[in-house]
Amino acid sequence: MVVEDDSFMRSMVISALQMQDMDVVAESQSASFAMKTASLIRPDIAILDLNLGSGPTGIDLAIALRGVLPRIGIVLLTSYEDPRLHRPNLPQLPAGSIYMKKGDVSKVEVLIKAVNKALDYSVKRGKIVDTEPARKSELASFTDVQIETMRLVAQGLSNAQIASTRNVSEKSVEQTISRLAAIFGIKSNKEKNQRVEITNRYNQLSGLIAGDR
Repeated sequence: MVVEDDSFMRSMVISALQMQDMDVVAESQSASFAMKTASLIRPDIAILDLNLGSGPTGIDLAIALRGVLPRIGIVLLTSYEDPRLHRPNLPQLPAGSIYMKKGDVSKVEVLIKAVNKALDYSVKRGKIVDTEPARKSELASFTDVQIETMRLVAQGLSNAQIASTRNVSEKSVEQTISRLAAIFGIKSNKEKNQRVEITNRYNQLSGLIAGDR
């Protein structure tokens, strides 16, 4: 089952799977329809977009699907380097889920490898054997506070607005922004604005603009 709210991406994923003789038993653009459909057809694997618009995320849907189908394999598709960039306080993905960048979908062998790893979870009754270690995100060492501050800076909020949103002092926000700038190697000078540079890095890591890596 493929759940993706972007019709072009959904059709690309489905075509790639069908080219490898895999049966796509259902497709959907919404979490609610996906849940109803999954309960009826009981798919082996669900390929889910992280960002399904307003409402439940792909992670929320993955957790709900596992509640109904404990052995279902999960592949989460996203443009984000780290799911925390999308929304704060997201729950953890269910065990054995595969986190895949959308940029890799065009590489059919990468998509099929992810699907086969997810299938292992289903076939082996939820027992993961000899799986590869999870891919280390560039943001793995970042705290939730740093991720959330970066996201709010990218939204154009002032230090005062961020402080109010997070219920902390402006001084605390300033310290977090300074720490982010230091981590990214951003120096404050007349030619570079720290907030603009942090916003650019957020957009790169969110897949909104091409990075230079």
